Amino acid sequence: MPYADPRSHRRAFNLRRSFASFVKSKLSYFFVPRHQPPLPFVHPVIVPPPSLPPVRPPVISRPHQLRRVPPPIYHAPPRLHFIHRLPVEILSLIFVIGSEDDSYLPIAVSHVCRTWRQIALHTPSLWRRITLTPHEYMWRHRIHRARACTLDIELLPWRTIAGGIRRSQELNPYTVQWYMHIALPHIVKWRSLEIVYTEYSPYLWRATLAGFYSPAPALEALSLIYRLNDDTQKFLLFSEQAPRLRRVTVDGIRLVWTRTLFGNLTFLDYTHHGFTSGHQAVHDVISILTICHRLVELCVLFPRGQVARLPSRRDHVTKRAKLSSLAHLQLSVDGSDIPFELAHLVTLISTPRLTTLRLVDLGHSYHAFPSLKSFFYVYSLPPTLRSVHTNYGWYDPRMVQPMVQSLPKLMEIILKRPRAPEQVLNVNTRAKSVRVKRRTGSTSRTTAQDSHRHYYRIDQANLPYYSSRV
Repeated sequence: MPYADPRSHRRAFNLRRSFASFVKSKLSYFFVPRHQPPLPFVHPVIVPPPSLPPVRPPVISRPHQLRRVPPPIYHAPPRLHFIHRLPVEILSLIFVIGSEDDSYLPIAVSHVCRTWRQIALHTPSLWRRITLTPHEYMWRHRIHRARACTLDIELLPWRTIAGGIRRSQELNPYTVQWYMHIALPHIVKWRSLEIVYTEYSPYLWRATLAGFYSPAPALEALSLIYRLNDDTQKFLLFSEQAPRLRRVTVDGIRLVWTRTLFGNLTFLDYTHHGFTSGHQAVHDVISILTICHRLVELCVLFPRGQVARLPSRRDHVTKRAKLSSLAHLQLSVDGSDIPFELAHLVTLISTPRLTTLRLVDLGHSYHAFPSLKSFFYVYSLPPTLRSVHTNYGWYDPRMVQPMVQSLPKLMEIILKRPRAPEQVLNVNTRAKSVRVKRRTGSTSRTTAQDSHRHYYRIDQANLPYYSSRV
């Protein structure tokens, strides 16, 4: 019996067992145990290869000083409008000046942007102008925004709406009392008061001035205009206490003129109420001027067409008024001739410092006034005059040469004639010559003797009107 090595059987068995394990591991997917459910089939996911960065061409190295340096990125600040660069004080001052022409400007600027609204709300003087209209809540709110600032009160026959359009408003004693109740509680803060009536309604002044019995310590300007007034009652204002009052304009109202109330005036625009005429009217105005002896500017008008309601005075007025500070005088006429009251008044006024004389014709007459010669006979022009303004009915070409010769300090004569541009005659006081200058720019130079050869000399024969009355 041949001999067999046992190690060879062991090697063959090991090979067969290892081979079977290999085959089983490879084919284990097909040999699933019966007690386990088969796994679901999953499609293989194909993963794309990772993207590689683009290959850049080789760059030849350069010296550092030759390489291009990219420019720095500059981020410009947002553009700011130049109006926002103004200081707050200047911007608020612009608003205040604009509000003097438009009472609704404060509301408009406060709705532009947040910055402007804060400036408007913190500027009390922007809200000081109070124009009384039916919008009671708005005006009370503006008075509150004005805080401690003084107020400018206005009561006008029109009201301004959005866009600056004016619409007339009806004013009667009942509406006037309602409007004044808005402003009367703040009378101590009034800086100015302007009341204008253009249509007739009875007892308007009584309804308006009923509550003016308190002092007005801050009042500086007062304007009361009602040409159609027929109430002859005299009114006492502010308990005779308004120490800062400097400017007054009155037309169609009788007031009690006291030195404590009107003694510090520097400007007076007086239109006579028409309840008196003749010597009595002259006496009334002279009495007013003796109280307002500190006047610097005076405007006087005696309107025509009104019937005197009060008894007249027959005696001549001998009382005189000296206005030492008066520098500007305006004499106005609204009729076809110079009234007797105006001609008589100027003879009773002493003006040692008068420099400007304005002769105004409100009716724009085409011819000179019939009593113009008589007026310049009774009224001696002050030698201190430097400027004379004449227009329409006040102008006569024969009056220029006597003015130039009699007024040594005269510098200019301003003329306005119908259907002609305004002319300025520049007077050379040394050579007594006149340079005629029109507003269009053309000038010519003539001597005083050659400019008007047919001038007249005023004498007694030219007094058909005043010689019998003055």
